[in-house]
Amino acid sequence: MIIQIAAAITATLGFGILFGLNRRKLFFAGISGGIGWFFYLISLKVNLSEAIAFLAASLSMTIYSEVMARKLKSPAITFLIGGFIPLVPGSGVYYTMYGLIKNDMQMTVQKGIQTFIVAGAIAVGILLGSTICQIYFSKKKRTQ
Repeated sequence: MIIQIAAAITATLGFGILFGLNRRKLFFAGISGGIGWFFYLISLKVNLSEAIAFLAASLSMTIYSEVMARKLKSPAITFLIGGFIPLVPGSGVYYTMYGLIKNDMQMTVQKGIQTFIVAGAIAVGILLGSTICQIYFSKKKRTQ
């Protein structure tokens, strides 16, 4: 588990370098990928479905990114985009296309639906995390 999280952080750091993040923000962007992968693995370990695991991962990464964005005065997307690299359902898309090429409609439909559900779970996690943070920070601002 620790090796997988370290690999997720490394992948996120690599894409952060490719995207040209400055050094101060690069470390925190890498942590985003580690947090997402941690929540994904924990969710699978407690026997939650794959879709719920992706939702938990994207929700946790979004909340982390929103908090870091306010602390470091940077857009949340700075920490969010690289963090999703380990979570992107690339193999699902690959096997969907592979099934199409092999004319295996059962595999195509199965992998296509699974990939669509994962992508939807990631999107819902981003939406929920962003909304939760907006509500929290706007209420916090009003009380000050």
